[in-house]
Amino acid sequence: MTEQDRQVLAAAARGDAAALAAALAAGGDPKARDRFGAPALALAAAWGDLDCVERLLAAGAEVGKTSDAGNSALMMAAARGHVAVMRHLLAAGADPAQRNKWGLGAADWARWPKNAAEVEALLLESRAD
Repeated sequence: MTEQDRQVLAAAARGDAAALAAALAAGGDPKARDRFGAPALALAAAWGDLDCVERLLAAGAEVGKTSDAGNSALMMAAARGHVAVMRHLLAAGADPAQRNKWGLGAADWARWPKNAAEVEALLLESRAD
């Protein structure tokens, strides 16, 4: 892994859009993965930074890629109640029915945030489309 890839991951994990832009401009890979196989997009989604998510997708991050455990960016955003990020991921083609290696999907993760009802409604709405 290059230093620029490390910077992409670090910026995504802390929701630092300016640092992410710099790391991507310096040649960092938008598809970089951490030691658990989590893609930078999933890290940004877990943080809830829409700007980082948009930058990564625009740079070529793949919306359906998962961690080694099978957790997607949509699952991470759902677990933390980041509705705006979820909307963007869904519009970019995230699959609300995707499951991790334990059979859990975004709807299962959506039970934990304080705004669980809003998150679950968005997932139901996306499946109806």
